[in-house]
Amino acid sequence: MDIQAVLANHKLWLENSENGRADLRSADLSYADLSYANLSGADLSYANLSSANLSSADLRSANLSGANLSGADLSSADLSGTIGLLDPIEWLVDLERTEEGVIAYKSFSSNYEAPKEWKIKAGSILSEVVNPLPTLECSCGINVAKRSWSSLPKTGVWKCLIKWEWLPSVVVPYNTDGKFRCGRAQLIEQVN
Repeated sequence: MDIQAVLANHKLWLENSENGRADLRSADLSYADLSYANLSGADLSYANLSSANLSSADLRSANLSGANLSGADLSSADLSGTIGLLDPIEWLVDLERTEEGVIAYKSFSSNYEAPKEWKIKAGSILSEVVNPLPTLECSCGINVAKRSWSSLPKTGVWKCLIKWEWLPSVVVPYNTDGKFRCGRAQLIEQVN
């Protein structure tokens, strides 16, 4: 696929409604440099945009349903009216709530070594700087999950409280399968 030709035709379509809008459904655009590209109204559904540079791209009203955005750079991209991006507010609505905040689950296993300053016991408050990029599925921060997350292990799992005042630190990745991260969480009890 000649991405430059697709973008040129898309530009003509945007200007004159001639030719076709960019149809990049299921296209492999991983690692592509699309910085500053005008992709407004483009169909990027199910495209592989992993690690693509979309910085300052115009993605207004583009269809990103099912697109793989892991590691993509969307800094300064215009996402107004974009279709198919996960809305973190809607996604978080399904979390169990208490008077103090929302409930999430954190696993500690042989695959993950907790920072030395974390005390893994009931009542402890864990804290870590959070990477704010929703294009990264797993990054720094306290990685927690919904109870329904399919990769939650059978043992070594803690029920956690994310207090209401800590919610601004929550980052929900665009391609989440149930996992998200936060800057602060309190361990409540171990569940098995």
